[in-house]
Amino acid sequence: MSSEDKEAQEDELLALASIYDEDEFKRAESAQGGETRICLELPQNFKIFVSGNSTESVQNNGFEYTVCFLPPLVLNFELPPDYPSTSPPVFTLSGKWLSQAQLSALCKHLDNVWEENRGCVVLFAWMQFLKEETLSYLNISSPYELKMCHQGNGQSRTPLVPLDAEKDSGGAAVCCIFN
Repeated sequence: MSSEDKEAQEDELLALASIYDEDEFKRAESAQGGETRICLELPQNFKIFVSGNSTESVQNNGFEYTVCFLPPLVLNFELPPDYPSTSPPVFTLSGKWLSQAQLSALCKHLDNVWEENRGCVVLFAWMQFLKEETLSYLNISSPYELKMCHQGNGQSRTPLVPLDAEKDSGGAAVCCIFN
């Protein structure tokens, strides 16, 4: 690890810790990395429409709710020794209410942000994009349809967790990107 990379990593992690509270950003104790929980800014009177046949309460038509927030997107990351000069952060992105295709699209966008800013720190840019632009980027509008199902959605280029860990994820979709 070059001293420039080490210093850039420390500066970025310290800056994130000072910007976000502990509920939003947690630095890993043992590695150069951490976890962010990103709560999207929803428009006023945002509605979700829940459909599916996995519970008795859902009839043929489903039901609609007005919500103030959705479960957070979770971005776990680890900084390789040559980040940011050469390599991007290694990351997983999960969201209980997004499909595999939607998570994959967000992951590809984060990869593109890295490519456009190669050699610079990108975690803050990633977090801001996810918080402020996820809905518009994915063309999500109210009412947003959620389908109830028991199976977890997932995509993995390289699994980070044992295959049976999906049972404990609460159905969260996970996308792993390694460049």
